[in-house]
Amino acid sequence: MAFDWIFFDCFNTLIDDFDQTGAELALLPVYSLPAEVGLYDSAADFRQDYHRWRNRQWHTEHREILMGDRYQAVLAAHAPHMPASEIERIATEMVNRFRVCYQQSLRLPEGVVEMLQYWQGRVRMGVVSNFYIRDWPIDLLDSFGLRPYLDFVLDSAACGWRKPGPQIYELARERAQVTESDRDKILFIGDHLLNDVLAPQQLGMQGLYFDRSQERPTSTPSPPEVRSITKWNQFRTDLLA
Repeated sequence: MAFDWIFFDCFNTLIDDFDQTGAELALLPVYSLPAEVGLYDSAADFRQDYHRWRNRQWHTEHREILMGDRYQAVLAAHAPHMPASEIERIATEMVNRFRVCYQQSLRLPEGVVEMLQYWQGRVRMGVVSNFYIRDWPIDLLDSFGLRPYLDFVLDSAACGWRKPGPQIYELARERAQVTESDRDKILFIGDHLLNDVLAPQQLGMQGLYFDRSQERPTSTPSPPEVRSITKWNQFRTDLLA
C-alpha cells in the first residue's frame, strides 16, 4: 500500500462527536424548538421527520444543502400555511442552538494527534468532509490543533457537493494537484464505508476503513474484503504491508 496523499474524513475520524455510542442526545435542544413553538408534539417527532427528509435527499442528489435550508424545508412541508418569515426565524434559531450544542459534544479520538505526527513529512494530508455549515470543519480542526498537519480542508457546504457523489472527490484531487492518472497515489480513510472507502475506490483511489463498530452500534462492521483499522495506533507503515 504505497501512497503520496492521505485524504481523511473529518467527523468520527479525526474529531469525534456526540456520545461514545454515536447517540445524538446533544442535539435535543435543537430538535426541541419546533415542539416548543407548537409545531410538533415532541423533539423525537421532528427528528423523525428531519431524518426521513434527509434520507430522501441523500438518495436523489449529491448537492449539499445547508443546515438552515434543511430545517426550513422540513418545517415548511410540515406546516405549509405558516409564513415563510416565521419558518426562517425558527430555522435560524435552530442553527444557532446547533452551533452551541454540537461543538460541546466534540472531542478527539484516542491517538489521533500521534497518528498525524507520525505521518507528517512522510506524506501530504488533507480533509474531505461532508458538513452542512460552511467552513466549520476547518474551524473545528483548527480549534483542536489539527489544522497545521493538513495541506487543505474541503467541506461539502463550501464546495456545494457531498460524498459519495464524484464531484467532491475530484475537487479534492484537483486541490491536491494530483493528476487523474495518479489517483491511486491517494489513500482515503474514514468511518463511513461507502463515502470513505467504496466510493473513492470506484474513482481509482485507495481506501482504508476506520471501523468504529466496536464502540458505535450504528457503524457498519468492516466486511472481510475491506482493509480496515479500529484504532489510530494501527495506522503505521509497518502495519499496512
